[in-house]
Amino acid sequence: MIPDETSRLPEQERPHTPVAERHLWEITPVRDLLWLGGILFLLWFGYYLRGVFTPVLIALLLAYLVNPVIRRAESGWHVPRPVTISVVLFVSALMLGGLVTWLGPLLAEQVQSFAERVPGYLQSIAKQYHVTLGDFSEPLSTIATNLRDDPLSILKPIFSGTGQAFGVLGAVIGTTADVTLALVLIPIYFFFFAWQFDSALAQLRRYIPANYRPRARHIVRRMDHAVSGFFRGRLTIALASAVLYSAGWALTGIRYWFLLGLITGILTIIPYASLIGWPLAILLKYLDGFSSETGSFDLMTIVVWPSVAYLVVQFIESWLLTPWVQSQSMEMNAVTVLIVVFIGGALGGFYGLLLAIPLAACIKILVQELVLPRLERSAAAPSPAFDQ
Repeated sequence: MIPDETSRLPEQERPHTPVAERHLWEITPVRDLLWLGGILFLLWFGYYLRGVFTPVLIALLLAYLVNPVIRRAESGWHVPRPVTISVVLFVSALMLGGLVTWLGPLLAEQVQSFAERVPGYLQSIAKQYHVTLGDFSEPLSTIATNLRDDPLSILKPIFSGTGQAFGVLGAVIGTTADVTLALVLIPIYFFFFAWQFDSALAQLRRYIPANYRPRARHIVRRMDHAVSGFFRGRLTIALASAVLYSAGWALTGIRYWFLLGLITGILTIIPYASLIGWPLAILLKYLDGFSSETGSFDLMTIVVWPSVAYLVVQFIESWLLTPWVQSQSMEMNAVTVLIVVFIGGALGGFYGLLLAIPLAACIKILVQELVLPRLERSAAAPSPAFDQ
């Protein structure tokens, strides 16, 4: 069907249809509410099935982050996208395998050592402070034993939905198979997402009206700069912080320096979440002090030196790594970031903590580009009611 001439005119120059003859979706406020409701429904649906969609979202995020490299290889060196994606997967597998071979035994040894010492820690605390743990120590000992025998059990809440999608099979094969299935699905999803990423973007552009494409391109570029800057920057900072935390706490004599440094570095992806590592380091050093033969409390050894190591890494992260890697791409001050993180954690748990900052940055950009200009024009327009 060939569109008539009126459909090519700007919206403000088109002849107005009487309200009684319009469809609901042709009324602007109703259409906006329908769009908002659809977006909220998709967010709720994705969160409700987060276990199933976790591998999909991880693969999509990785495809989004790696796409500039694949695009550069395709346009600059004329390398087909599947070839570049295969090379990326092969190199990533080699690096991951090397890290697991090199650091995996150390991590497993520290996890098992911690699990074996948990009952002794509990007994030392009970003896020192003259408290009776009662039945509380038995569940902790059970958790420690399970952690020692099956370290992958800590990942079950994340990937359990994948097993549920396969019904009884997921309940039979257990946690380790759930994680293995997710690790197999992520590369497969990543390959197809990265292969079709640019073509999918081209398809989406076709549905944007021609009059709005320059404005939409500008908004999308701003959002892409904010989101990609956040994830690429935070991942780089997390890797560097994990190395620095591990080295600092190894120098201060913390028994589980690598395990604690790895956890704290991963938490660096979420702003301010790495604060958890500070009291944990002091607590572990404190427990080791009471479980030793002397059982003495040394302020410098237990509190000061672990705190110095943490604060030095925090200084390097805040004043060197973040300005150099991220360059304030989020355009949000510290108070706003903290509030957004709390709201995201309250609404969406771990996923809310991880996605709160980029979502808030995108919402801020949309408000700046679409809402505030209309409010400014409305405020600048003369109002007959007040001019009389």
